[in-house]
Amino acid sequence: MAEFFYEGVDRNGKNISGKLDGASEGDLRVSLRSMGIRPRKITQAKGATSSVSGARVPLVDVLAFIRQLQVLISSGVPLVQSLEILSEQSPNKVLKVVSLTMKERVAAGSYFWETMAGFPLVFPKLGVALVRAGEASGSLDVMLKRLTRYLEDTDRLQRSVRGAMIYPVLVILVGIVVVSGLLVFVIPKFEELLTSSGKALPLPTQIVVDLSHFMVNHFLIIASAVGVVGFIGLNYLRSREGKAFRDRVLYGAPLFGSLMQKAGVARFSRTMTTLLVSGVTLLDAIEICKNTVDNAVLEDAIAGFRAEVESGKTLGSVIERVGVFPKMAVQMISVGESTGALDRMLEKVADFYEMEVETSISSLTKLIEPLVLVILGGTVGGILIAMYLPIFQMAGGGE
Repeated sequence: MAEFFYEGVDRNGKNISGKLDGASEGDLRVSLRSMGIRPRKITQAKGATSSVSGARVPLVDVLAFIRQLQVLISSGVPLVQSLEILSEQSPNKVLKVVSLTMKERVAAGSYFWETMAGFPLVFPKLGVALVRAGEASGSLDVMLKRLTRYLEDTDRLQRSVRGAMIYPVLVILVGIVVVSGLLVFVIPKFEELLTSSGKALPLPTQIVVDLSHFMVNHFLIIASAVGVVGFIGLNYLRSREGKAFRDRVLYGAPLFGSLMQKAGVARFSRTMTTLLVSGVTLLDAIEICKNTVDNAVLEDAIAGFRAEVESGKTLGSVIERVGVFPKMAVQMISVGESTGALDRMLEKVADFYEMEVETSISSLTKLIEPLVLVILGGTVGGILIAMYLPIFQMAGGGE
């Protein structure tokens, strides 16, 4: 037996809530209805949820799951049977368990959107909202198709931005490994040759030799320190606070700030478009966008949108006051509101800034490649020149 919290409405229309034990959510739903309570929300008590409820699934696997589910539903396969088929075919172990769990809950009487909401790290809130609207209107296949398109656009945008961020980091890491290898393995061989003449080494050569001695004598300490710092740093950046810190730093960076802004605006606009077209209210759409935009700077800005829009202000005026959206996006959103075509204008904003992101990434790559090569080549070349200076001096003196 598991412990559940429930919220519902009794026969007199009065809101009621409480805590009950049940074998499953479906059994509890049946029990509540027999007691004259129409359940609105049922959640398992903390610690009673399945281990998969806290497991993450790659976006590409979620996209494949939604796409296949949409095909099955649109082909006339019942939802319960579709989930059973996906539980057998999914290559992702977490999705196998999630599909089977959702099948059991739907078969027991739960709404599909309720079962999806039970796995917040697997399915985005936008997906839950679309499925809820689809079940209410009897157009689940249409909403799943919209969700598929949204996830495809999101995946493409994320891959582009991630690639732009990872490329320079990888090149820099390769450069550090190359320079470290020179200092630890190559320079000591040169030193034996150069010191055999008994002459004093030039200053650049002596600096490189001293640095090589330091690396060799303290290699284990340096490697351990780098490993510990790297481990702590990666764990911090994966945390909510670290991710927020990273987003704020990148948002203000000269090269990456504009890219982060355009990607955030594109995602915000695409999410808003998908929700508004699907019949979700503007206020609810803003709340969902806050949790899906995946950028700490924009999340902080969007957090205050709902209260201001609810007080009577237009979305365009609120966005303009915050000042984190490009002026062109603000103007287009304002025009969309004034003409009653906000959803279509947001779609145009999303299309435009997704193209801008692709253009920015192409330009950024072209700029970073020669810059990194010059820095890496200059460092390696400088070390080699410093080591050859004594040889040049000896050759000049011999003449």
